[in-house]
Amino acid sequence: MRRSILVASIVLTAAVGGVGWWMMTERDAAVSPVIAVPPPPPPGPPVVVVDVPGSSGALMPVADPDAGILSDTGVAGLRAYADKSGSAALLVWHAGALQLEHYAPSVQAGDRLDGEGLVPGLMALLTGVAVKDGTLQGIDDPISRYLPEWDGGDPRGRVTVRHLLEGSSGLDAPTNAPGRDAVAWTLSAGLSAEPGTRFAPNLFEPQVLGLVLARARGQALIPYLSDVLWKPMGARAAVLDTGAGTNMPYLHAGMKATARDWLRVGLLLLDNGMVGQQSLVPVPWLDLMERPTSFSRNDGWRVRLGWPFDRQGPIRANNPFSEGDTIFLGAEGQGARLYVSKGRDLVVLRLGPPAKNWDEAELPNLAAKSITTAPASFRSENGMKVQRARDLNGKVEMPPIKKPPPVPSVTVEPLDDVPSASGTPGETTVPSIAKPPESAPPSP
Repeated sequence: MRRSILVASIVLTAAVGGVGWWMMTERDAAVSPVIAVPPPPPPGPPVVVVDVPGSSGALMPVADPDAGILSDTGVAGLRAYADKSGSAALLVWHAGALQLEHYAPSVQAGDRLDGEGLVPGLMALLTGVAVKDGTLQGIDDPISRYLPEWDGGDPRGRVTVRHLLEGSSGLDAPTNAPGRDAVAWTLSAGLSAEPGTRFAPNLFEPQVLGLVLARARGQALIPYLSDVLWKPMGARAAVLDTGAGTNMPYLHAGMKATARDWLRVGLLLLDNGMVGQQSLVPVPWLDLMERPTSFSRNDGWRVRLGWPFDRQGPIRANNPFSEGDTIFLGAEGQGARLYVSKGRDLVVLRLGPPAKNWDEAELPNLAAKSITTAPASFRSENGMKVQRARDLNGKVEMPPIKKPPPVPSVTVEPLDDVPSASGTPGETTVPSIAKPPESAPPSP
């Protein structure tokens, strides 16, 4: 009997305990919060916009519109031309002041505007500064000195800074879209001609030049550009597209700055590399930039030369430049143009999308013919008059030019012969160039 009562007690206790445990478990399950694991955040943009630090902005003299430096007819014609060509901004500088500043209705003077076609010239000026301050020891060393990724027999390593300046590197822009690593993207370029033989300037060569300057300087390109050129010019902050994973900009994509700050680049050329009493770019370097290359009598180092005029030549113009010493910055297929004539003390800036059937001489001629003042009488350092404004900065009197020099004869050479996969002799192939790994270091 006692044993039965004991067994019954044990069973009852176990049952009650089991019910309690079940109730507690169910209660806890009902009240315990469900912790959801959030999905991973979406990847950031591959390209980000980064400031190019500027100065507070030096004051730019603005002419009195009632002074009559530009004729009323000329001003009306320039404004009409700007509107007809779809220009975002048109600025004319003459006689030490801004004579005309015209913007499209949707554009304000403080807006940052694209100067894609002007960046190659800006990089050529920065290279002159790099030679001056010792960042570059010369321009004829193979760039594999600064880009070890292209060393060790890579044919791209034979490219020099001179090739990049004159547009004869043989490099082609990568076919893949820019991504987070701008350094890896730049180094993935291909080479389709022997460096120094093919004349085909493109917007990618300044991209490589920028990486070379950054590596040679041991400093990111944007602060270098800002410290030695952009700020000293008196320009305000600009912006550049940059790979999100590096501090290397995508120079081929252009740079955005105000129209007045782009005009300062032209004033630097006009004033022999001087800003006030400070020399930013050496005069000998400017003379080299503005000298015809061995490939083209109308092309210097990222500077185009308005003389000699040839209707069948590389400069697309229906008429000669009214100022024979005109030089200009701007790439084919791009809308930004910056014209400079020292002989007429004239700088003309046009920003905006490419215009159909663009005539290179039409705008600077229109501006020059609008000036009511007589051209200055130019003299060399010894006081003798010279016949041309471009007289090597007053040092040498230039002889009169009667006949344009002949167009240079250039032969494009393929890359060095490389045995083909089949081993057939005489076949020429381009060596396989592997893309650098995505884990390239973020600093240039």
